[in-house]
Amino acid sequence: MKSVLLLACGLFASIPAAAGTWTRVDKATIKFDGGIESDEYDRFIAVYDWNVKELIVNSGGGVTEAGIKIGLMLAGSDVKVTVIGECLSSCANYLFVAGHRREIRHGIVGFHGNVKACFTGAKLADTIADMKRQGVSDKDIASNLARQDVEVADEARFLGIMGVDQALFDRSCTDDKGLGDGGSYAFLLPKKATFEKYRIYGVVGEQDPAILKSLKWPYALD
Repeated sequence: MKSVLLLACGLFASIPAAAGTWTRVDKATIKFDGGIESDEYDRFIAVYDWNVKELIVNSGGGVTEAGIKIGLMLAGSDVKVTVIGECLSSCANYLFVAGHRREIRHGIVGFHGNVKACFTGAKLADTIADMKRQGVSDKDIASNLARQDVEVADEARFLGIMGVDQALFDRSCTDDKGLGDGGSYAFLLPKKATFEKYRIYGVVGEQDPAILKSLKWPYALD
């Protein structure tokens, strides 16, 4: 998840991802493969229309603002989101959550917080201090915080439409991802019961064991 603050100060790193590509597979299906860039909404809207009933994704995440815009568009439609490969960070937050039906098909879905959880409230002072350490001007800090407020409001509207609990993102922004074991994990990969706990219902499939074995970073599977 690259928030506007990340772009300014590198505070919240995601798994690196190549720029994404959108493909119209057929009348009812589009596929997204790669990272979510700042202009990703424009590329999405170029292939999307109301005939689309399924979005297949394989993405390590990327820019928050673009992810939220795509999520809000999908939230107003009746699209199934299918993961083949990975759907992490902004992909999980805004694309997977936006699905009115959701399937993990030979893939994984991982969360590590959202803008509200990771940059506001008790985290805000650290966010500002980090920008100052990196030489961001007071004017640019103020501009970043104003844009952050917009992102937080858009996130709240999106989660409200989808009925998903912000507590998922609060939990997944912590080091131990809510396990309470003192560990430090890159992502929370929810099991079906955990998805449902945070009101993400009807997920078909599970976190793929073969992909889990290949991961090079620590994860919390719960």
